[in-house]
Amino acid sequence: MSEEVAIRLPNPADAQQLLALLDRLQQESDTFTLADADDPISPAQEADQLTQITQSPRHLLLVASLGTELLGVCSISPTPQGNVGELGIAVEKKYWHMGIGTALVDEALYWADTASALQAIGLIVQTRNVAAMKLYQKLGFTRTATPPKLVTDDDGEQVTAVEMVYQIAEQK
Repeated sequence: MSEEVAIRLPNPADAQQLLALLDRLQQESDTFTLADADDPISPAQEADQLTQITQSPRHLLLVASLGTELLGVCSISPTPQGNVGELGIAVEKKYWHMGIGTALVDEALYWADTASALQAIGLIVQTRNVAAMKLYQKLGFTRTATPPKLVTDDDGEQVTAVEMVYQIAEQK
């Protein structure tokens, strides 16, 4: 494979391929869940959302691509607290353990530290997802004092999850 994986902002032309990637990720992982999965959107609506996201200091969407193929996605979305973003990440299974998830999260945290209006990035991770927990710890996330809780995975199974947070450096 002579091409390198690129970490980049998606553009409106990526909308259809991004929707297809999200569908594949949803099918192959029981730790990746889309909030609005039951309310599908069209490629035109997705293209519009991509444009809006690029103009927001509280939203970020990154994709990992190999040539023209999208193979991973990372997002930061504001929570109801307003100054805290929630991290979401997924990479196609055939590309796991190649450093792509690390590169996506690292780039997202760089954006959070240097360009966002956020004070912290949080996430909830299933404790059975050991690789993800190690990745988050390596990149500076710490477990919060919030006790573990049960979440429902895509198969309807109750699994234990913990909350982790990344504190953003003093405002720019």
